[in-house]
Amino acid sequence: MNIVLTCLNNFQDYILTNLDQLIKLGNKNIYVIANSHLLEYFNNYKTTITLINADILPDTYNFSSTSSLDNNFRGGFWKFTSQRFFVIYEFMHKYNVNNIVHIENDVILYYNCNILIPLLNTNVCYLPFDTYKRNIASIMYIPNVNVFKQILDNYNFNINDMENFAYIKQKTGLIENFPIFKKEYAVNKEELFVSYNSEKFPFIFDAAAIGQYLGGVDPRNMPGDTSGFVNETCVIKYNKYKFAFKDFDDGIKKPYIIINNDIIPIFNLHIHSKNLKKFI
Repeated sequence: MNIVLTCLNNFQDYILTNLDQLIKLGNKNIYVIANSHLLEYFNNYKTTITLINADILPDTYNFSSTSSLDNNFRGGFWKFTSQRFFVIYEFMHKYNVNNIVHIENDVILYYNCNILIPLLNTNVCYLPFDTYKRNIASIMYIPNVNVFKQILDNYNFNINDMENFAYIKQKTGLIENFPIFKKEYAVNKEELFVSYNSEKFPFIFDAAAIGQYLGGVDPRNMPGDTSGFVNETCVIKYNKYKFAFKDFDDGIKKPYIIINNDIIPIFNLHIHSKNLKKFI
């Protein structure tokens, strides 16, 4: 499995903590796509990751000139959260790299991504949804450049990434759920929807709400200790459940959610507070 992160326009130092965890887990094929002026921040990782200069990649979708997303908020946050997908597509196409897991820079993994290989349908993409109409691309599986192209061909340049893939999922059938809950504990149809595929995975995935509950939200949104925050949009309210961390022989501390005495592993945490070191 290949792992891809992006570092566009702004350097976020917590990406280095993320890389340390990925390497500790034994992941080998790690790519970071960054603008040329940001590549120097990864000098200490040159022997363990592959750096890709984003500035030499083409822009066949003309995203830079077509997108109407806000280019001012937090250094272009809304623009670059969508642009990363087109950069990843260009990278996949140029270097013939397929079968990738893309994670956001504040998303910590707790398992080697090769564990996913026998569990995935390689004809579709996967990402977590926390409502019928909202996805969060905290973690995303992309099987190949051809499937990804069909998805991006339907991308709406005027709405953000959290709305786009929900629409594309309905239109194309090329996107499946990374489940954020177990379907046997779902109490309504929308909870069942966000739990779709849970029987296929021995763990659940965090879109954002688990990491927000355990570690709080971005301090730029809300200052102070916001641990215990309950995501207002996510249909699963994780404050109803208990969480635990267990240490393993590989030196990795792994999170679990406890539902009705059922101890369920969590594959990743979206550390919205950006304090990744607290969770490794």
